[in-house]
Amino acid sequence: MKMARKLVTLIWLCGAAPAGAQAPEAAPVQDPGPAPQLTQTMIRDAVRAVLEEEAQVRDSLPQPAMQQVTIRADRKYEQFAAAFAEAKVPDCLHADGLKRQPTGIGPLAIGGVYALPFMAIAKLRGKCN
Repeated sequence: MKMARKLVTLIWLCGAAPAGAQAPEAAPVQDPGPAPQLTQTMIRDAVRAVLEEEAQVRDSLPQPAMQQVTIRADRKYEQFAAAFAEAKVPDCLHADGLKRQPTGIGPLAIGGVYALPFMAIAKLRGKCN
């Protein structure tokens, strides 16, 4: 609504009034004669002027403190998060359930349904919940 009012005022000041627009409340002015026709270029220029003014007002406002400060985790926090994730005892039925219980015999890796006995052994040993 505010932008529309500014647009009407700018068009009025450019010398052309849109149909149904009322003049801004001001002192009476001598009739200069017939007003020029409202063209696409006049409308485009008025819209650009209003958008530029809005952008300048928006840029001149101070930013909230949350947008000014960038929160970055330091190395100690990252090390703590990695250590916490490693120390957590996993659930036996999840993908990381056997991360502390190897599922292989020597160089042979066993997976799928054949890894079920290793899950039972990991549960008995307390390597997973």
